[in-house]
Order: sequence, then C-alpha cells, then structure tokens
Amino acid sequence: MQKIDLNDVKVIKIKAKNFHGRIKICHSEITYLEYGDQDINVRTAWNSDRTSVSIDIDYEKGDFLSKFFSFSKMFHEVPINLYIGDQVNDITLDLSSADIETDLDSTNLYNLAIKTRSGDVDIIGSNQTKTLKSLRVDTGSGDVSIDLNNSEMDELILKGASGDFEIHNVNISYGDFSMASGDVLVQNSKIVNLKLSVASGDVSIKNSIVKVANFKSASGDIFVDSLSEDFYCTVNTASGDINLIVQGREKIYLEAPIHRYSSSIRSNVDLVQSSDSSTMPKKRVLKINVMSGDISIKGVELHEKIIEEVEKEESKDISKGDEFLTIEEKKILSLLKEGKISRSFAIELLKELGYSEELAEKFLKDRGE
Repeated sequence: MQKIDLNDVKVIKIKAKNFHGRIKICHSEITYLEYGDQDINVRTAWNSDRTSVSIDIDYEKGDFLSKFFSFSKMFHEVPINLYIGDQVNDITLDLSSADIETDLDSTNLYNLAIKTRSGDVDIIGSNQTKTLKSLRVDTGSGDVSIDLNNSEMDELILKGASGDFEIHNVNISYGDFSMASGDVLVQNSKIVNLKLSVASGDVSIKNSIVKVANFKSASGDIFVDSLSEDFYCTVNTASGDINLIVQGREKIYLEAPIHRYSSSIRSNVDLVQSSDSSTMPKKRVLKINVMSGDISIKGVELHEKIIEEVEKEESKDISKGDEFLTIEEKKILSLLKEGKISRSFAIELLKELGYSEELAEKFLKDRGE
C-alpha cells in the first residue's frame, strides 16, 4: 500500500474520479492515507501551516473508457484507507463512485461531508463520538445507513437520487432528508426539527420522537411515532396514507384542506379545525394537505406505551367509530340526533367542511341518520 503522511492535518479534502473506491475511515494514533494501486495519480495541495490538505486522486489509464464506465465496480476498483488522529476535525469527500465505510468511534470530527455519484455509505459511531456537529451525505445512487449510538449532533443533511436511507440512534437538532426515489427509515432517535421530502417511497419513523416536522411526499405512505406533546407538524402529499402517533390526548389544532372526494381523516383526540393560520397556536398544530390518501391520528398517554396502545386500537373496528371524528363532525351529529337541525341542514354543514353531497349522505347513513 502507498502511504501519505498527514500527521499535523486538521482539515482533509479528498476528490477522486474515474474509478470506484472502497474507502474506509477510522480513528488512529496518527493521521495518514494509504491506497492500494500504483496506477492512480495522487496530488496534494497544502495550506501555509500544513494544517489543511486537498488530495486529488485520479485514475488516468484508460481515461476515455472511464467516462463511460466510471460508475461500474467492474471497471476499476481502488482500496483507500484514511486513518485520522485526534487533531482532525473536518473531512470532505467528493467522489465519482465509491462504497464508503466510516467508523466515528473515538474521533474528534466536527464536520463530515460526503458526496458520491454512485455507491453505498455506511457510517457508525458510538457514545464517545461527542464532537460531531454536522454530517452531510449526498449520493446519486446507493443506500445510506447511519447508526450513531445516540451521539448528539447539530445537523444531519441527507440527499439521494435513488436508494434507501436508514438512520438509527441519532439525537439531532435539525435534520433535512431529501430523496427522489427510495424508502426512509428512522429508528430509536430524537429529532427536534425534521424536514423530509420524498418523491417516491415510504417513510417510517419508529420508536422516535419528533418535535417539529415538515413532510413532503409525491407518492408513498408516511408513518410517524411519535410526535412530541408540543409538536408542530406539516404534511403535504399527493398520494399516500398518513399515520401519526402523538404523545398526549389533548386537542390538536388542525389546518387541513382535505379533499373529501379521495381522502378521509380519523382521530381519537379532538381536532379543532381552522382556516386562519394567524389564529393557530404554536404547539399541537397539524397542517395537512392531502390530494389522495387516508389520515389517521392517534394520541397516546405515554411514549413507553405507544406500541401497546396502538396494537389495542388497531384491533378494534374503528371504521365507523365516533371517536375518530372531528369536533365539528361530532357537533353536527349531536345537533341532528337532538332534533335541533334538519338532515338537509346537516348535509349543508358537512359540505362546508369539504364533503361532497354524496359523501355527506354516506357519512350520515353510516351512523344511522
């Protein structure tokens, strides 16, 4: 293996093209880069005090063919190992094609940024990973797996054109996940502010707590457990079912121009609907815009009992239960049953909530009115 001494370096930038890399990053007593191919060309550029280095790695043999096959593992694969000492706090990788394995245990990294057009990314950490503030991964095609063992971090930025995201055991202040195609799984995590956009794929956030969320999906289902007691959540989706589990059974303030022709909403907590954003409170707010799909909201008393309570509620036949109606729908039914309004007026009130005449008729008929 060829070796480059980087012992005094704090900032490392690596750019690699025209080959597929197998890159490993891990902690070491000293900092150095090693690579296992003499056919690649490596150039280094240092700052004045040699605390920052840019490393340019290129495979020049058969460069004409590499333009067509640089994304193929079968074309040319190069193993590269980066060992980082305690003084390294910033790493940036810009790669044409690579599988990346990063072990952040015992490192003192503040910032890690990875960009690759093709290849899988696997990042693991431990509770000794105390200093990491920012992690950014941008991949054109490939799966991303991150498990930080409950390390705390300021931001996690993920972007992918094609592939799946799996995020485990992260505690982050801000997350921004954007995918064109693929599924997203977040598990055993805490996120204060999450922005998530998926063009095609399902989103599952399990055994995790999210305080502020903004979900956008063109096609795919969204499942979240759980939104915190003082959550603020926005959901925009063209097609897909939304299942939200919320801590606490206090009322939720709902802003939802739901298209009743193709959508329905059910909740076991009271929903207070409003069309005026200026009058909405700052917590327990749910803004939903769904073109096609069903919405289910379930309030639970304690986070530790989420799975147990969900299983109990899902075992019930809730398709017609009045506990899954909004406050407005409950009021209309109550007034009709008490004879205070006529059936035709009840239908008119339901139409004000977004029902069509046909769906309003069905709504009352299903409830014996």
